[in-house]
Amino acid sequence: MFYRLRTTWNKRRFDRLTRRILDTPPIHTVNADWSIISMVSNSDVQMYILSIKSFYARIGRGKVIVIVDRDMPQQPRGLLKEHIRGIQFVHLEDIDTGHCQRGGTWERLVYLLKHAQSEYAIQLDSDTLAFGADLAEILDCANNNRAFTLNQNHQKIQTMREYATNAQSLDVKYVGIHVEKMFDRYPNCDRLRYVRGSSGLAGFSLGGFAPNKLEEFHEAMRRLLGDNTWRKWGTEQCASNFAIANSPDALVLPYPKYANFDPISVWSNEPNDQNEFLHFIGTYRYHDDFFVHKARVVIKELASA
Repeated sequence: MFYRLRTTWNKRRFDRLTRRILDTPPIHTVNADWSIISMVSNSDVQMYILSIKSFYARIGRGKVIVIVDRDMPQQPRGLLKEHIRGIQFVHLEDIDTGHCQRGGTWERLVYLLKHAQSEYAIQLDSDTLAFGADLAEILDCANNNRAFTLNQNHQKIQTMREYATNAQSLDVKYVGIHVEKMFDRYPNCDRLRYVRGSSGLAGFSLGGFAPNKLEEFHEAMRRLLGDNTWRKWGTEQCASNFAIANSPDALVLPYPKYANFDPISVWSNEPNDQNEFLHFIGTYRYHDDFFVHKARVVIKELASA
């Protein structure tokens, strides 16, 4: 209960300290051969506006699609329309996940892969911030139909068996590691690939990974781990990693330019000048107001652009 109260307080404080993002000029979407897709909760609209504006200022073009609950009130919908001109809405409840489970952002992944059968798709989380000079690697991937994922501290694409061997040596409770430990029992694990990436920022190439392959992965891992474990939060990220790693010529974005914010490995008392894009995962999102400080710098840049 204390954790929930503290998180709620931190969230309200963050919104108060970054509310000037709502005074910055709107995005006027420019058509391109890709879409930037995000799942946005009713409570994260302002944070998402900050994220997409910082991202779009550097990528310059692309359609913008948000997956929202059908019951999202008109006020936040209107705010999104006001700040992202040309935004498209998709209702979470309307996404057919087929044999894949619902919840835990699985709907988002299914939608991304289906969308990527007709055009390149970029997944952008609401708790991300672009603040460097450019996103050249992402533009290169989008222009050359190359899948990519956010790195997790110098990870690389390897076979599923290699990841299983590594995971089996780790004493970590996170469900993603438990998933990886079973990879040596996955059919064709010596040829299929994986990367310990992050779905906070990911690119899905046009025709790079078929949705039915996602269903195969979902069912195989569900049988190996059992329903109780497989339905925990975090398995969707494993599926996203699997889809990208088995797409042609996939790229793991260079670290630490693109990273998950971690005060131990990324920040370490002083901001790392090599960071240009950060994903502020829940564990460290409000740590020492680093997200707030970076956000307010970006807001000033957007206001003066």
